[in-house]
Amino acid sequence: KLDEPVGAVALTTDKDLLLAATRRHVLLVRFWQGGENEEPGVIRAIAEVPESHGIDNMRFNDAKATPQGAFLAGRMHSAWRTPGHRGSVYSLAPGCPSELNLVFKPEDIGLPNGMVWSKDGQTCYFVDSAEETITAYTADNLGIPISSSNTTTDTIPSFREISRRPTEHKHVPDGMTIDSNGNLWVALGESSSVVQLDSRTGVELQRVLLPVKRPTSCGFGGSNLEWLYVTTRVESGEGVSQHHGGLFRVKVDGVTGLAFEGKYQL
Repeated sequence: KLDEPVGAVALTTDKDLLLAATRRHVLLVRFWQGGENEEPGVIRAIAEVPESHGIDNMRFNDAKATPQGAFLAGRMHSAWRTPGHRGSVYSLAPGCPSELNLVFKPEDIGLPNGMVWSKDGQTCYFVDSAEETITAYTADNLGIPISSSNTTTDTIPSFREISRRPTEHKHVPDGMTIDSNGNLWVALGESSSVVQLDSRTGVELQRVLLPVKRPTSCGFGGSNLEWLYVTTRVESGEGVSQHHGGLFRVKVDGVTGLAFEGKYQL
């Protein structure tokens, strides 16, 4: 039980410990009973977002451990649909340093969301829900994208926009995963669907329809990563779907997930 909402968790190199990104902290959490005096719970806060970066109505959203052992975490504003309320992206280097590195500033990103890496770990695909885009970035030696406006480096990274589908936020790209062929699977909010996109061209290859309106994220599971699991949001108002807020499992012929070994290096 934590004191703040949890936006995301990530595995670490210690099988008993997780990283948890909350409203403004990155916590190290023991999530099951260990040895003597090793009760489940928060061990300590590793890092926190400075107050000068904005606290009110902000929280961590999607976050993942990178293939190189770092932690990449997007932070969003609750009023992200309103102009001027933009997010940011931070990275935490391996080894639990106390300082978060600002990767994307508010001028770089609106609402950071789904992120996945290519099989070789050298490309990071990143969703900006506010801009309704998916962009591919070349990773640095920590496996994180670097913004071209980042003042800590003079290197301009290789990046390319894969998809831009403006819908006036009616079908917002949200969580994302990647399959063994390198294609992207993206949950589209309010669309009742998850789409498969070619990671090179952004062309839609296929679409999986769900019996609910609000898919939020997706990931592959099963002994051979043969199942696509999809999370959904609770719906409100009239005409809510029967199983809104449920977890769904889908078998897509000929598609399996890409095994991802990203763990934060303690």
